[in-house]
Amino acid sequence: MYFLALFRQASMVAKRKTVSKMGSASVVTKDSVQEDEDVDMDAQLVQVEVKELSEQDAAVARTKELKSMYAEQLKQLLLSNGLETGSKEVMIKNLLKHEAKARVAAKAQKNKIRAVVVKKKQDLEALSTSELGKLCESSGMKGFKSKEERVQRLLVQWQENDGVDKALAQIAEEERKQELDSLDTVKLQKLCAKMGVDPFVKEIMVERISKKENETGCYARPALTQESEAPKAEKPVDMVDALLANESQRKKDKEQRDQKEEASNQKRKEIKALSVDDLKKRIGKKGLEASGKKDDMVEALFLLAMQEDKANARAAELKSKSLPELKEFVAKKGLDAGTKEQMVKTLLAHEAKCLEEFKAFEVKVGEVATLKKEELAGKANAALKELCVAKGLPVGGGKEEKVERIVEEIVKGGELDKVVSINIRNKRKDELMSMDKPSVVKLCEQAGVDPVVKDIIVERIMSHESEGGAAIIMADAEPPAKKARVTKK
Repeated sequence: MYFLALFRQASMVAKRKTVSKMGSASVVTKDSVQEDEDVDMDAQLVQVEVKELSEQDAAVARTKELKSMYAEQLKQLLLSNGLETGSKEVMIKNLLKHEAKARVAAKAQKNKIRAVVVKKKQDLEALSTSELGKLCESSGMKGFKSKEERVQRLLVQWQENDGVDKALAQIAEEERKQELDSLDTVKLQKLCAKMGVDPFVKEIMVERISKKENETGCYARPALTQESEAPKAEKPVDMVDALLANESQRKKDKEQRDQKEEASNQKRKEIKALSVDDLKKRIGKKGLEASGKKDDMVEALFLLAMQEDKANARAAELKSKSLPELKEFVAKKGLDAGTKEQMVKTLLAHEAKCLEEFKAFEVKVGEVATLKKEELAGKANAALKELCVAKGLPVGGGKEEKVERIVEEIVKGGELDKVVSINIRNKRKDELMSMDKPSVVKLCEQAGVDPVVKDIIVERIMSHESEGGAAIIMADAEPPAKKARVTKK
């Protein structure tokens, strides 16, 4: 090629030794050394002008050459190039088209090579003479004075060390990366499937699922709020009327509390009047273990009865709602709608689950609070006093009182809720990491989380190709459908 003709070295430059002024077996003059170097330089940089035929002239000449060939020769030539055969005219046409594409590709490659050499030359010329001298010395080349000579020698050495091939490989890699970057993640995943490359990173998927769940409040303290009434539009109200209305509501609330308390006391009396055997039977029917003293069994059965009454009251409240109201309430909770009876059961089950989760969260907060108490108990009384002052708490009392006061304030401020949430989230991450990758991918799809990172997919595809994997170079990952072959009759 032209660039190779410009920079090909005919022979390695022989190392020259300077002749000491003290004397030597033979004397080499400065002029003779310079003459030898000029000859070597001419040998290395031989300019060869090759006049290329135009595309039209090349096609005409090649057509004439192909027409003079036998049909069998043409057939073998097409087969060797992976082309389909046919009549002589068709084979010539196909081969000319194929060779024209090859010439275009060769010319493009030649231009790339030329651009690489020119850029390297420009990079070297941009350096100072001293910088070029250091490069020459580090490469074992000495005795070159002018900047042009140093540039020339370094360029020849760069070519000998496969500099052109390395630069072209770098360009090809950058072009391939741009091609892959232009594809969306769906097409990239299809490419991975064809190449046998794993596009997923479990750690990233787990982190994204965890983030999504955290944003939706999965790790926060469960809420027990059942439903909120729509805010009523405020109207100007007379102060006296407002006070009378509040008094009426207060009396009504008090009557309801008194009725509940009376019913509660009556329920306790009824249970307490039962014999020990009856208590055991009733507790056994509830699925609990009947043991302990009578007072303990009475209290356990009483709590169960109160919970059942509360659940029954809640069920009655939900059943009293209209079907549209229930549907709206179910939709707000993100639950499935159905018949009125189904929605009531669904809501009751959901609220029961929330209550259990709330209790479990409270237990975890209690455990963390106990650890916090143990930590604070190890501090000096003066340090505890400073903490009380910092939190605006009373500083009186003994050490245990201060600890209780501080922990109570921490619980009230929600600090321990954050600790529990972090612990729950970390446990969930461990659970997700223990799952197989396909299951985690499925969870990503269900949660609406993107399971892949485009940069990582591109990197893995390129790494696979650099290790000898076949590259699929196309704009779309799906190969085009093959056209039905038409046979001439």
